[in-house]
Amino acid sequence: MIVVTGMPGAGKDEFIAVARSVGFMDVHMGGESVRHYARLRGIPFTDGDIGRFAASEREKYGMDIWARRTAEMIRDPERTVVDGVRNMEEVDAFRERDRNLIVIAIFANREERFRRILGRQRPDDVRSMAELVLRDKRELSFGIGSVIALADVMIVNDGTLEEFREKSRKVLQSLPRP
Repeated sequence: MIVVTGMPGAGKDEFIAVARSVGFMDVHMGGESVRHYARLRGIPFTDGDIGRFAASEREKYGMDIWARRTAEMIRDPERTVVDGVRNMEEVDAFRERDRNLIVIAIFANREERFRRILGRQRPDDVRSMAELVLRDKRELSFGIGSVIALADVMIVNDGTLEEFREKSRKVLQSLPRP
C-alpha cells in the first residue's frame, strides 16, 4: 500500500492520477471518509467547516480515526494509494494493515500551491493567501510535517505538470511490486 501526503495544492491528486494509470486504485481520506461523515452530520462543505469537523473527530476518537475509517474501504492494499494522511498515528494505523506500507510525500512551495489551488476551483478550497496560511497551520497542527519529513520517498513538484508526472511514474516504477 502507498500513502501519499503533502500540503494542500502540492500535487497529490496528480500523483494519484499517474498511479491509477499504472493500475493502482485510490482511496481519499478527505474526499471519501471525512466528507462522507460530514454529510451524515449535516456539516457544510466549506474548508473551515470540514477542517473543524475533521479536527473534532480526531479529538473525540483519536488522531488515527480517519485512517481507521478509510481502511474499512480498502479491498486490495497491495494495489491501493491512499490520499490525505496527515499524522504519524494515521501512518501507523495503515502500517498495521500493510507492513510494506510506503509513504510518499509531495512537496511544492506555498506560492506555487496557492496558484494551483486557485486554478482548480474546488468549492471548499481557500480563496486567499491568508486563508492558505491558516489552512497550512491547521494541517501542520495535525502533524503532517512529521509525515512529510519521515516519508520513504519525497517528490519535489517544482516544474511543469508533465515533468511531475514523469517523476511520479519513475517513483511508482521503482517500487517493489506484489
